Amino acid sequence: MTETRSTWFGRGRTRALLSAGLLLGAGAVATSAYWTSSAKVTGTTITAGAMNIDLANDVAVKPETYTWSGLNLAGMTAGSTAAAVLKVSNNSTGALTFSYRVQAAATNASGLGGALRLTVLSGGTVSGSTCTGGTAIGSGGATLNGFDQPAAADLAPGQSASLCVQVGLPTGTGVAAGSTSTVTFTFPATQVHS
Repeated sequence: MTETRSTWFGRGRTRALLSAGLLLGAGAVATSAYWTSSAKVTGTTITAGAMNIDLANDVAVKPETYTWSGLNLAGMTAGSTAAAVLKVSNNSTGALTFSYRVQAAATNASGLGGALRLTVLSGGTVSGSTCTGGTAIGSGGATLNGFDQPAAADLAPGQSASLCVQVGLPTGTGVAAGSTSTVTFTFPATQVHS
């Protein structure tokens, strides 16, 4: 005796159900939507600031070239020093804090320029022909030509720092009398990101 079973899911019905499911699934995906919205803010003004490092006389000119008559190096002899205070200010527009470096260069590097020594003290004062007190920027008595050191602290807008700069000509350097050198100090500044 052969038994025949009747199944509801025969070949034709199975295919029909799978096809219907495929159509319903594709239709559901095709009709889905993402809602978006936007808003606009108007009336806002943005003004760019400007970084400005000033020396001594707060002229707010870029780039500032300042002839520093306060540091008199004329007539230096072996064993002598000269010192003066230079004010460095942040006269930037906007809330712009910057860090800066103290750089020095001297011509006649194989003679007088190479023999000069430099000491820079942030917050230092002049006592006779030397700098005292304050915080050293770099090593005291460093070679002037090629000096490049970060300043002791950042300057916020409106702040200033007094730098006592001492230049010396050590004994035993063998620099010929009448030698000359032009000394240049540079103060590059970089904005500090908060």
